Amino acid sequence: MADPATNSLFERYLARARRRIDAALNSRLPRPDRVPSRLHEAIRYSVFAGGKRLRPALCLLACESVCGKSAPALPGAAALLRACAARARS
Repeated sequence: MADPATNSLFERYLARARRRIDAALNSRLPRPDRVPSRLHEAIRYSVFAGGKRLRPALCLLACESVCGKSAPALPGAAALLRACAARARS
């Protein structure tokens, strides 16, 4: 059986990573009101649709374990999520 403290620690890390990844995505994606707005709304809907952001969070965690910080991996984590979102909807 898994240790509840460990699960809670990972869940907290995942929540922090999700906020960071969502902020990175928000800054890299076109605003929904930019022309063609319908396309940009669809892109943002696809990327920001539910999910735990597990793959990008693991990307950040791997970088953190090797480099001691996760910031260098943030662009890659955001790109990984965009690629997964595109693949899932194709």
